[in-house]
Amino acid sequence: MVASAAGNVRGLSTAGNTLARLKFNIIFNFLGSAWLGLLTLAVTPLQVHFLGVEAFGFVGLITILQVLLGSLDLGIAATVTKIVSSDHSVQRRDSAAALNTASTVYWAIALLMALLLWTNSARVASFWLRNTRLDSETVTLGIQIIAVYLGLRWPVAFYSGVISGLQRMDTLNVIKASVNTLRLVGGVVVLFFMPDLLAFLVWFAISSAVELLVYAVMTYRMLPTLRFWPSFSLASFKGIWKYSAAMNLIALTALVLSQADRLAVTKLLSLEALGYYSIAYNASIVISLVQSAINNASFPAFSHSFSSGEHAELLSRYNKTSQLMSVVVALPCFGLVFFGHEVLTLWISVKVADEAAFTMACLAIGFFFNAVVSNAYMAAVACGQPGLPLKVNLFALFGYLPALYWLVNSNGMSGAAIAYAGLNAYYVFSLVPLVQARVMRQGFGVWLRENLLPFTLVGVTAFGGAKILASMMPLGTLTVLSIVLGLAFYVAGSWFLLSASLRSDFQILTKRFFS
Repeated sequence: MVASAAGNVRGLSTAGNTLARLKFNIIFNFLGSAWLGLLTLAVTPLQVHFLGVEAFGFVGLITILQVLLGSLDLGIAATVTKIVSSDHSVQRRDSAAALNTASTVYWAIALLMALLLWTNSARVASFWLRNTRLDSETVTLGIQIIAVYLGLRWPVAFYSGVISGLQRMDTLNVIKASVNTLRLVGGVVVLFFMPDLLAFLVWFAISSAVELLVYAVMTYRMLPTLRFWPSFSLASFKGIWKYSAAMNLIALTALVLSQADRLAVTKLLSLEALGYYSIAYNASIVISLVQSAINNASFPAFSHSFSSGEHAELLSRYNKTSQLMSVVVALPCFGLVFFGHEVLTLWISVKVADEAAFTMACLAIGFFFNAVVSNAYMAAVACGQPGLPLKVNLFALFGYLPALYWLVNSNGMSGAAIAYAGLNAYYVFSLVPLVQARVMRQGFGVWLRENLLPFTLVGVTAFGGAKILASMMPLGTLTVLSIVLGLAFYVAGSWFLLSASLRSDFQILTKRFFS
């Protein structure tokens, strides 16, 4: 079996080829995330225009419920990616029983989740959405439609996990870009002819059925050992439950920590406030999309290196992706921090900018810290040490939730964003040092010196200086010129701070692109 596995992956077994695969996957993830980001930026003003801020806030409830119900995942999606990426047998036959068991469990959870949300739609409406001008029947029916939407979308995470484990990010991103284009562009078309909240939600449910079909067909074609019918192996379940349980505990604590800000806004403030918060969140989420592009490629790559016993290769991948993450996410982060009001004014309106600019700046900082920490999290779980992020999350619960409650009550939605930024700053000085010491066997100072501090300093200097320059000039073209100058300074400064190997990768990519 070892010999056949070695023969099967010989083409990707060398450090050079595996690193090439990682670069290839990151590029496709960037392209997919860029397209999704552009779509989100393009359709959000139209959605707000047709629906209004309050109804748009209700649409934002979809994301909140999806993440809340993520606790039912049981850590299976991440476990699936690790199982597939660590299996070196022909067509992943060694992991076939485990994957088919996971698929059966995932479909059962999807059905259960949809039924629970549908039958409790009135309770959800009365508990979370008291401060709204929408009538109760519309809200209840809307949540029932969302239940169908989420139930159909649920198994997509399983199929995405399989494709990620196969390290086929090209296929994954083509599918993702296609189905999201259908959902978002189709949603705008529906609103144009029928500007109604329920019609918009029905379209989302229809698009989720198409999405599920596409993901299922492509996954079964790429991995024939998957079965269409239910299959459960108790022995396989026992083999994966410990890792899956640990991942589920992490997901539960992360769920509370990452979504508590929006839940607090929903519960303690009005639906209109949630609408403004959702707009600020959508503007900042471009940072999260960049983060996902790198994380989705790095997790299976880290797992592959660890399972092969190649620590030097693992460390090389980790250092490269960590520095790449910092240099890429710092640009949109500090651009939004210093020019958030201008961005929201051009994107939506002056009123929205006045209400949400400061909130968006704080969220952008939170997304930045979350992104630069994420590779440490990926390395911990890929290398079989999920206990590290779990302990960090458990400790965070005791301080974050009381602080969030106090900040929202005293500062409104800006308080929620401030709390979110503080939470992710905490991760920088808790999770990263643990991973550096116990997984990477490298000092925390090295990570700070090479990844975080240089690009943070360049970002603040470039865009902070551009903001000062813009404030000294009339609004209009000269403000745009200031932003361009800040961008140019950031790119030039960051280039000289990159490691030699990463600069070489960028040069090779540029030559191939223009050749």
